[in-house]
Formats: sequence, C-alpha cells, structure tokens
Amino acid sequence: MKNFLPVSIIKMSGAGNTFSLIDAREGSSWLEAEKKLQLSRPDFARRICDRVLGVGTDGLLFIQRGSAGFDFDWDFYNSDGSTAEMCGNAARCAARFCHEYLSSSDLKTMKFNTGAGLVTAEILEDGKIRVRMPEARTVKASITLKTRAGTEETFVLVNTGVPHLVQRIGNIGERHAMKEMAREMRSHADLNPAGANVTFFVESQPGTIDAVTFERGVEDYTLACGTGAVAAALVYAQKSRVKKVNVHMPGGAMQVHFVDGDNHPLMIGDAVFVGDFKYNLEVVE
Repeated sequence: MKNFLPVSIIKMSGAGNTFSLIDAREGSSWLEAEKKLQLSRPDFARRICDRVLGVGTDGLLFIQRGSAGFDFDWDFYNSDGSTAEMCGNAARCAARFCHEYLSSSDLKTMKFNTGAGLVTAEILEDGKIRVRMPEARTVKASITLKTRAGTEETFVLVNTGVPHLVQRIGNIGERHAMKEMAREMRSHADLNPAGANVTFFVESQPGTIDAVTFERGVEDYTLACGTGAVAAALVYAQKSRVKKVNVHMPGGAMQVHFVDGDNHPLMIGDAVFVGDFKYNLEVVE
C-alpha cells in the first residue's frame, strides 16, 4: 500500500451537513486505487468518515460518469457505511463540486442519477444552489408508535426521497430531551425494514420554521438534513397553506418552495468547500 499515491478527497459542507466527495469517473486515480484496496465501498466510507483516522464527515459521495440521460451518477454512503437513496445537502455539494472540479464546460445545471431517481441541481447567480428534489409525498397523515416505556408518539410519515417521521414540537430546545425517543423511533418495528429519519420542527414566525433531524446511518442529530428540511416544510406548508418555507437548522438555513402542479419541491441553499485532502491509504491497511 505504501507505493500508492494519496487519494484526493474534497470535504464540503451544506448548512453544516458535511460530506467527502471523490471523483470516481473512468480514468480517475481513485478507480486505480480501489482495484488494489480489497475494501468494499461501505467499509471505506466508515473509515473515511471517521472523526479520528478519516476526514470526519457525515457521508461519502462517489461521483461517477453519467449513465444515459444524466450528467453524473452518484454512489452515496452514510458514515456507518449504509446507503441512502437521496440527500439534499449532498446534492448541493455535488453540484458545486462537479461545476468547479469536473465540468469541462460552464455547466450550471446538472442532472444526477441517484438512488431516488433524477435530481436536478442548478448553480444560481448569487452562488446558491437550487435542487429539484425527488417527489415529496405524505405516506401517512398520522402514525402513532408505541415506545418501549409504553407511551405513544404521533408523527406524520412522509417520503422526500427517504422516509421521515415528522413531529411538530413546542420548542426546538426540547430535541435534547427527545433524543433517545428519536433513536428508538428511527428503527421502530412498525417501520421495518427501512426505518426512518426523525425530524422535529417548530414555527418561529409565519413562513419560517426551526427544524432538526435524527438521521439514519449517522445515528444522531446532524447540523442539517436536506430531505429533513423538505419533510418538515411539507408538513408545515400543508397545515399553513404556504408555498415558500424558510427552514433553519442548527448548521444553517435553506428555503423550500412548493410549485403548483409539481410534487417535486425546490430547495435552495449554500454549499461550501472545507478542504482538499490527500488521504494516505496506509491508514486503511
């Protein structure tokens, strides 16, 4: 392994939700290294996302050459090595990464082939990224789950590319006391086999909500979750009858727009570069 050149990894943040991105297109240095690693991508994701020997991120995203009809394909892993069909914050990061690192032309609108299907991202004039998210739908308007302690919790179950249990609470500060409940609900037997993310929200002012998501694969609250922001905005918008929702998460703000006649919400937010790492493969020997 000592004769390997380090693998180039870009660390990015979308509202505090962090990702490692790797160019995995044909001819990339990564593909040459991967042939010799004898390590699966889920195992590699666990090591790369590690806070001590890795880059310390919430997920790992391989960008691959696009299949027919797409500009890029992606292969996404959570920090525990599990896969996720879609991640809205990762989509914004992927768009800026591809625009500035991989595009041979001034490509500002990109079509990504994800586990949730087509996701389109556009670089806006102000530098923010607008993502046309997967279809957002209410799976169950009310679902009551029993805790191991015998109490009951009621949520709205929605799918915004991945499943979310959404609950409106009185104060976003309550999330700390509700963390163990969220952990239990995330893998509740009634949601087998996939489980669900758990998203809490409050209305801070008309048209604006504060939200936080306990994410599958990370198994903790994250600073931001794009699909969680859309999930909370969807539940709020249906009750409040608004089309645009400002969503504040611990790591930053996003806007979610709902378009009449289109079940694909638009999410707008930042994506920033944190660092360009040369990851020494000796650490995975």
